[in-house]
Amino acid sequence: MSGSFVSSAILVGADAVIRAHGVNPAELAPRAGVPVSALNDPDMMVPARSVLRLFELAAAACDDPSWGLRLAYSVRLATVIGPLWILLRNARTVAQMCTDFAHNFDLYTSAARITFEPVPGGGLLNWTATLGQTESEVQMAEFAMATCCNEIRTHCPPGWMPRAVLFRHAAPADLNLHRRLFGHDLRFDQDRNALLLDDTTLVQPLRGSATHVRTLVRAVLRHEGATLGGDLPAQVEVIIRRLLPFAPCTIGNVSLAMGMAPRTLQAHLQQHGQSFKNIKDAVRAELALKYLLHSSMSIGQIADCLDYGDITAFSRSFRRWHGRSARDMRAQWDARHETPSLTAR
Repeated sequence: MSGSFVSSAILVGADAVIRAHGVNPAELAPRAGVPVSALNDPDMMVPARSVLRLFELAAAACDDPSWGLRLAYSVRLATVIGPLWILLRNARTVAQMCTDFAHNFDLYTSAARITFEPVPGGGLLNWTATLGQTESEVQMAEFAMATCCNEIRTHCPPGWMPRAVLFRHAAPADLNLHRRLFGHDLRFDQDRNALLLDDTTLVQPLRGSATHVRTLVRAVLRHEGATLGGDLPAQVEVIIRRLLPFAPCTIGNVSLAMGMAPRTLQAHLQQHGQSFKNIKDAVRAELALKYLLHSSMSIGQIADCLDYGDITAFSRSFRRWHGRSARDMRAQWDARHETPSLTAR
């Protein structure tokens, strides 16, 4: 699912970073329109504008102008974009990875845009929010630049730094953290947020063989190495949860993430008395209820998120799962519970 929502996986680590400054995240999140549960639940879909607002509120409440950079220390780009990595798995060089990333970023969200453009001696990887100019994007811009930079660094020699980093906003008073992450060529008050990568960087091959890529994809879908535990059906369930909001959740994609052929996966599931279809159906049922009661997504957006081609098919499934229509259940929930404010105070 793309659009104006993003996965709450982008908030991984935010709770700890906020608390480290002596601030209560549970007080900040509702002010931004972010459900408190999304701070520790990577399966939620939250409005991108609310995440942008939370980043700015956190920086102000923590009195930390580099809050976005500090958060970037605790995450990887793969955590943020999740199974979009499946589409990047065939990249051979950093340049191709940047190109593929830019061409497919809309699968993750349309609330921001990434472009990659050649320039003499290298290329520019650009990031910009597309939510209008009413919200500050300083923290998110620095977070985005840092996570992209850290990912490219994993494919480069030790000590690598981009040739330069450009920011639209003015320079903060303290640049120590910026220099540790980006080097010394920091350019503020520019017309874009971008990493300037030289030709030597762009021709760097992506490290690892096809086996390594499959391992990486598995780690991404498992939420950066979180212990799966349990048997094969439990592993398949975790991967389906990671894949559903981003890409067609087929047995082919899931089997790829697990490094086995679809027929082999189905055979193993049958040995456990399970099937891919039944596991996917159970995950959809649980996530449908979670999104309906604890997010601001419309029923149509929930259907899209759960890989339904149309809202009618989703509605039939919801009634089969929960014994009533999605519309009726949301109305009853809203009538019985005080709905948190979804706007900043």
